Amino acid sequence: MTVTLNFLRRYGDLPSLIHLLTTHSITFLDPESWDDKNDSLFMRLYKENQSLDTLLALCFSQETETYHHWSVFAKGPSGVCISFKKQALLDELTLLRGC
Repeated sequence: MTVTLNFLRRYGDLPSLIHLLTTHSITFLDPESWDDKNDSLFMRLYKENQSLDTLLALCFSQETETYHHWSVFAKGPSGVCISFKKQALLDELTLLRGC
């Protein structure tokens, strides 16, 4: 398996891709809506520990695609994989952090 260090992959569905392309924005999600309840639990515990009103997140992968990515995150015929230039995305997120 080849690791693609210069890119981050986001698996999702066609409506989320259309939203991204039309609004030029990425939607972060409430972890409570995630299928993986273990991840949701630890995100909830982190939110409570940090006394946060809101905690939103988004999952990316640096690995090449696997069956798991497609079956869990990009279910069905409307599944998509969006590749982001890793450093450019991290730079933008760093700028937002200062807001």
